[in-house]
Amino acid sequence: MGTTAASWRTHPKELWIAVLGIGIALSPTNTKIAGAAWLLLCMAGLVAFFRAPSATDDRASASKAWLIACALAAALAVIVALIWPDRPDTLHAEFRLLLAAVATHQLVRHLPGAERWRALTLPVVALACVAAFGVIASGHDRHSVPSNPIPWAVATSLLLCIVLPFMLDRAVPARHRVVYGVCIVAGLGGILTSQSRGAYGIMVWTCWLLVTSWRSHHRQVSASRIGMAGLLCAAIVAVAVSSPVDPLRLRKGWHETVQAVNEGNYSSSMGARMYLWRLGWQSFQESPWIGIGGRERLKRIKSAGLDLPLDQRARFQEVRNVGHVHNQYLHAAMDGGLIGLASTLTVLAGLGASAWRLRRVDPVASRQMQGVLFMHATAGLSNVNMAHNFYAIMLSLSVAVILIGAGARAGGPEPAPVA
Repeated sequence: MGTTAASWRTHPKELWIAVLGIGIALSPTNTKIAGAAWLLLCMAGLVAFFRAPSATDDRASASKAWLIACALAAALAVIVALIWPDRPDTLHAEFRLLLAAVATHQLVRHLPGAERWRALTLPVVALACVAAFGVIASGHDRHSVPSNPIPWAVATSLLLCIVLPFMLDRAVPARHRVVYGVCIVAGLGGILTSQSRGAYGIMVWTCWLLVTSWRSHHRQVSASRIGMAGLLCAAIVAVAVSSPVDPLRLRKGWHETVQAVNEGNYSSSMGARMYLWRLGWQSFQESPWIGIGGRERLKRIKSAGLDLPLDQRARFQEVRNVGHVHNQYLHAAMDGGLIGLASTLTVLAGLGASAWRLRRVDPVASRQMQGVLFMHATAGLSNVNMAHNFYAIMLSLSVAVILIGAGARAGGPEPAPVA
């Protein structure tokens, strides 16, 4: 015990990482804890800014790409806000990403011990997956999570994207892969239990990662084996769809879609989305360069169906209950035209550029960033996750964990056990 205490005194960075790790581990349980972890990251970056940087390495190139993308996204968002000064609240996400990106870039230059960072942060990210399952399993329904269930589930999927590639690396001790595998199953269980269909893309990413990892270690994998893996995934989906209780709400979503198409009834989750997607596209076509602004967007959504006879207005009730168009890209294009859309796409470009620059430095970190890119891009097709501060915070933390830990050898030093 005395040796450990001395270690904390002689290595204050590890104490900071430990406190940050506690925040990350508990982030799915409370939005304020997640916010405190984000603030701690930014404060550490501020302290590092006033110190002479250590020798830079290849990690700095990836973190710089992410920083530039966040800065450009924030600048474009500011331009939209100046054109339409009726939506300053929507700048919160861009500036949260930017501040954390600045801090991350500084910490990459001052924390050369990537192996130690990964050894300390990977277990807490895995524990966060378990905590996510505990939150949703102990609640009464999907709305018992501390944030909106959709961005909450997508944020949980970002944590899985960090643990999954590491668990599949053969250099990791087998006993640790088993423990991390259990944490991953818990995280997947939390996402599926939340019934947030926008986060189900993590299942696709998991299957793809399993197949590619299998192929990399077994150069001659027969097509029949890959086909069997695909059939197994299809069987799981078929069981979920055919189940009387519809645990994943897939059958319900299909029924709502058919009802909206055939009957024009948009008073459902999928029905409202279909109407809002069309509204967003039509509004973008009206003003493709600068959009129509947030105030006009809200006006159009809240007045949906009110010009129809009284007996038909109920078909648009679900539409009028929301404030966005349930699509990150159409939402940005509707509010700010091509300028707003460019801001949204720049974040994706930053994730992609970072993943590309990490591919030779650290293949595991590159795959982690690819997973974050995939989930952020696909989840935005059915929801405006960046409208939620919690999601922007979790995206910032996830990218920071990956970038600062990039360059570590996959198998060492041996990660601390999760349990």
